[in-house]
Amino acid sequence: MRTPLLPFTPALLALALAVHPAAQEAMPNFGHARARELAELGRLPTTHDVVVRDIVNYHRHRLPLPRADEDVSLDLRFDRSFATPEDRVVLQVGYTTRAEGNRAFVQPASIALVVDCSGSMAERGKMDQVKRGLCAFVQQLRNDDEVELIAFSSDARTVAERRPCGRDRRWLLCAIDDLRPENGTNLHAGLMLGLRRIAGDGLRDAEPGRARRVVLLTDGIANHGVTDPAQILADARPYMNASIDISTIGVGESLDVNLLEKLARGTRGLFHFVGDEKDVQKVFVQEAESLLMPVARRPRLEITLPRDLRVEHVFQEGWRERDGQIVVDLPDFNAGVTGVVIVRCRVAQTAREELAARAELTFEVAATARKAATHASAELRLGSSDRRLERDLEVQKNHAIAVLAQGLRDMAEASESKRWTEADRALRLARDEAQRLFPGNDPDLQRVIDIAAGHARTLQRYVDRFRDY
Repeated sequence: MRTPLLPFTPALLALALAVHPAAQEAMPNFGHARARELAELGRLPTTHDVVVRDIVNYHRHRLPLPRADEDVSLDLRFDRSFATPEDRVVLQVGYTTRAEGNRAFVQPASIALVVDCSGSMAERGKMDQVKRGLCAFVQQLRNDDEVELIAFSSDARTVAERRPCGRDRRWLLCAIDDLRPENGTNLHAGLMLGLRRIAGDGLRDAEPGRARRVVLLTDGIANHGVTDPAQILADARPYMNASIDISTIGVGESLDVNLLEKLARGTRGLFHFVGDEKDVQKVFVQEAESLLMPVARRPRLEITLPRDLRVEHVFQEGWRERDGQIVVDLPDFNAGVTGVVIVRCRVAQTAREELAARAELTFEVAATARKAATHASAELRLGSSDRRLERDLEVQKNHAIAVLAQGLRDMAEASESKRWTEADRALRLARDEAQRLFPGNDPDLQRVIDIAAGHARTLQRYVDRFRDY
């Protein structure tokens, strides 16, 4: 006999979910939450588990908000406080979107909740965790938001057909409660059913002015139907081009990160991980408002540096150089986003006393599909003798977090090849440099330090075991 879920009341929500104010909503949390959970489990991460961008942008940044007539704004800042010798500089490119505001004045949403009900979801309470999260999410929706619930195991089926939430949501809460783990994992069938149902009449929006979103919850171990990530992505792409947003939420330690990473990065949607109740709070409660308010699609950042600055490192996955510019394709933006890209450069010996950097962010406005762009610039005065004018504490902190995040990724890469001493050295150097860059106590940096310390303890066991081999 099954035990039903308790009625989901605000009091129960406050009791069950720990408030985690440091985590910002509207940004992917996978790289941070996954690295943290594996550290707590005593397992070393793979390179798929450590996402530098997610770790750097896990906390809310102190950046200027867009003006009333702007959807997105840019902010450029230089910092030279770390440079010894004085031939290096850090550029921080920050971006923000308009705050959530009042949803009464924005378009309603149509949402397909696509839930993995495979047998592996019974392990470690994953299904119960997903149910708690879905119930929390449902409580955040408006009465005119439409929801459809789809379950997939060896095949896919519609559990509750799309309809407005209404005031009495027991129809949806009961449908969530009835979800049960069974059989295999046909992720492709579940995702495609959700996309088709949300698309309505072909790929045309039958109801203009309504945001459309598919939220896929899975432990990601596809073993039925189409399992090739490239094929799943190819089949989903026509729906993405029709402005149907996809968010992917991974659950559990046995997650197939490679598949979900390709799917989420390929769709440029949000990629989340639920490891504990703090993550439930972030993804399903704090994320709810922004999740339903897309702001910008297909954002692309282009950074132009003066010739006297040479790129040493960009703390960001997927960046590239093109015609002398740094180009970064970013995930789609929802409301309330703050994010940064950290660029470390070397200054040429023959550099002029004043250098200027520029950045442009191009995107598609979600509400109207029109093309838009925003610009920013920053100047660096090399001839200044007052080092205080070149110091920015926010950039220093974010630089330190970025260095430590990169050290975690370098450690993961070396560990995958069983180069234990090299992995240990990479992590130690990153921890030392991060603390030199930003000494003292800061909760945002300390969270990443704690993750690194957990992996350092695990790594030390491997170093000691294979020291004599």
